[in-house]
Amino acid sequence: MHLYESTYKSLHFERAGLFKTVQEKYKGKDVLYPGSSVHVTPSLYFPHVVYVDQSEATAQFFASERPIAEFVSRNKHYEQSAYIRFVRQDYSQPLPLREESFDLLLALFAGGIATPCYKYLKIGGLLLTNNHQGDAADALQHADLQLAAKIVFQRQAYAISEDAHEQEISRQKFSTQYLKQADQGIAYVEYETYYLFRRTR
Repeated sequence: MHLYESTYKSLHFERAGLFKTVQEKYKGKDVLYPGSSVHVTPSLYFPHVVYVDQSEATAQFFASERPIAEFVSRNKHYEQSAYIRFVRQDYSQPLPLREESFDLLLALFAGGIATPCYKYLKIGGLLLTNNHQGDAADALQHADLQLAAKIVFQRQAYAISEDAHEQEISRQKFSTQYLKQADQGIAYVEYETYYLFRRTR
């Protein structure tokens, strides 16, 4: 788990509150995470997560199944056993997964996820993106996806607003400053606005 600790936990980049907020509001258990790197935090809130990444470092991380399973078991917020699967592949290509089988699709910091991967969402399932590399703008182009809500980080907590408008995405400005000097070293600063799209057909 050293790579997870150094890449996410030590920088306070886990965004656990984001996944907790989405799970509490919309429930769901089956999650697809293309371009995941070693960000296994979703498994603490959702019992069935499929991670997809093509990097060698990520493949090596997931090859050590026991430390990951023990970490998730110690920290998960649900009673059933966790199911974690890793697929080493370019997510822009067809994945060895059944279409319409996931409650939640994550498109966070990787880019180019919405178009090739939204077909794996169940009808009524949600796409969660921060639009960092244009995934929210991409989702707006699909008639099958409807903007359902936005999530902002305020007062040290994530808040969902279902009063979201498409125009916000087109005029959104991005901050490139995600890390700052903190008492314990370098830390992540949450500037993102997240968007939820629902698959309607």
